[in-house]
Amino acid sequence: RLRHPYRSAASFSVSGAPPSLGPTSELLIIFMLPSATRSFQRVLFPRASEVVVASRTRTPLMGRDRFVGHRIGWGWILPPVDDHRSRRRRRQLSVIASSSSSSSSSSSSSSRPSFENNKERDGIPRDHRRRCIRECTSRAELRGPNLNDVIHFRSILSRRDGGGIITSLLENDSDSRGARGGGGTRRVQRGLDGTVSRFIPPRAETREYRGGVVPRGGNTGLCGGATPLRDEIVLSLEGMNNIYGLDEHSGILTCDSGVILENLHAYSNERGYLFPLDIGAKGTCQIGGNVSTNAGGQYFFRFGGLHGTVMGLEVVLPDGRVLHLNMDNVDDDGTVQRTKRISTHRKDNTGYDLKHIFIGAEGTIGVVTKVAIACPALPTSKNATLLVCDSYCDVLKVMATAKVELGEILSAMEFMDHNTLKLVQAHGFGGNGDGPRLLRDMLQSDPSKQESDRSRQLYLLVETQGSNSADDASKMDNFLAHLYDSGTIRNGFLAQDSRQMTEMWRIRESCNPSVSRAGCVYKFDVSVPIEDYMTIAREVEGRLFASVKHVDPIVCVWGHVNDGNAHINIVTPGRFETESAIEETIETIVFDEVLKHSGSISAEHGIGQKKNEALGRLKDENIMVIMAQIKALFDPHGIMNPGKYLPKKYQHNMCK
Repeated sequence: RLRHPYRSAASFSVSGAPPSLGPTSELLIIFMLPSATRSFQRVLFPRASEVVVASRTRTPLMGRDRFVGHRIGWGWILPPVDDHRSRRRRRQLSVIASSSSSSSSSSSSSSRPSFENNKERDGIPRDHRRRCIRECTSRAELRGPNLNDVIHFRSILSRRDGGGIITSLLENDSDSRGARGGGGTRRVQRGLDGTVSRFIPPRAETREYRGGVVPRGGNTGLCGGATPLRDEIVLSLEGMNNIYGLDEHSGILTCDSGVILENLHAYSNERGYLFPLDIGAKGTCQIGGNVSTNAGGQYFFRFGGLHGTVMGLEVVLPDGRVLHLNMDNVDDDGTVQRTKRISTHRKDNTGYDLKHIFIGAEGTIGVVTKVAIACPALPTSKNATLLVCDSYCDVLKVMATAKVELGEILSAMEFMDHNTLKLVQAHGFGGNGDGPRLLRDMLQSDPSKQESDRSRQLYLLVETQGSNSADDASKMDNFLAHLYDSGTIRNGFLAQDSRQMTEMWRIRESCNPSVSRAGCVYKFDVSVPIEDYMTIAREVEGRLFASVKHVDPIVCVWGHVNDGNAHINIVTPGRFETESAIEETIETIVFDEVLKHSGSISAEHGIGQKKNEALGRLKDENIMVIMAQIKALFDPHGIMNPGKYLPKKYQHNMCK
């Protein structure tokens, strides 16, 4: 039995409480006050003998002051009492009541806390005490959808053009890495553009449904960002696949977020433009998912990232409002409604550029429904070459030479190590263990060398894009001649036509599927200092052989070396099931080595549910608090992609 500190006649009992309460244990209870006011309360148990209570009613806590906390969901919350700062806040607030088994007839004077100077206490101003009260908030618990919700969703989703709703459970739902979701999830498929703003606050006007909504594109992510964790609604955007046009003067393409990336390439190429984003999953991924994870790709060095190429966004917020961020208001039929306040420009310096908040936010603060992206002119000249280097020092020399000799036409530089290409040879191209002749020649570029020496060889795919075939070819010839004369490369292969160029890129794009056929793959997308690119991989390899030697791990590295973006893949040959103990060991080793060299644990594949807990190791406390505040501002009820992106402690205690 616990007694309300201000109403001695009001008492209540808690049944089913856990036998031991930790420093951050929480319990949801209901106060039955004498005024018959019902208010949901969250009680934090700092110790078994104490409880911090905050009333939903505006109970005078500090003499003439009133409780000015923020209402979130159905209740009020005080700061968690789990450290010395919280204990100081507890003293400031003076709302501690002892847990007691005494009768409810105790006098009010015995239970009412005393208050000291309202203006200042222990040298702390009253306004600061108020800020302490407001500092942390809590959300009402989300619930899963039921049959009535499904009926409601179906009523707002059109069946035209394939729109509709799937009510079957997605118990085996997972992304391309295998991050699985919780059972009981229902998937709303192909929601049409005009209904997204009605769907996002599901039944919000009656508050009958307050559940999680997981936006999903092509589901090609590697961090589980589009995979539900619990009983949640999955909002599939694949039905929003219209391309509204490409401005022939500005080069800005406008489309829905559900358009497959490869279709955007074909559309822009037909009109003399090049779509600036190109990744291996372009046949399946959708542009909305690319924007939401801030995908990079092989042309990042040439054209920059999506923060530079995305000109405008249409975003639906959790409360149903629609934002047109430097974006034309385009109807579903393609009609552009230009007004004095809404239009797409390459330059717009009026106010905060809010679109950047949603690029890389992974659907946690809103759903991207339309995209406007700037496309460069289609190059008329392309060249590609595959180079073989004996060491990473030679790779660095190639990079420096390319920037001088190739200059402005250098468009991509892709890195692959020997372990990766051996698996491509064994499991790629139909898995015949041979592969194309080009691949065989690369791996045996020097037959006189022992296999142990060749295993340290590294490979680079260099591509140029320009507008003058003769000049570009001359630059490539001078580049290769300089490398040969200086002994920087062991061997090189220059594409003679578009077919050979396609074959070179096919080898590069076969890296990911080939390692997946060899065994279970633990994938890491990291950013590292360019000079430490292979140093980190070797250190990871050495620690793995000491820790999980029994699984014979193979460390494969490829990526966009000009950006410092390394895809470190650890393969356990012949083992195709993820083992949690091995996964935890590998993740710890990789993250430790990356952070030791001042790298980043995510370069272009996002955070999702795989890396959110490690985010706190990378960002300082002030940054994490600001990120939690942004989340709370846009999504106060926490319905958007719950359990992702931020560490749990910032999801459950989002600071104001």
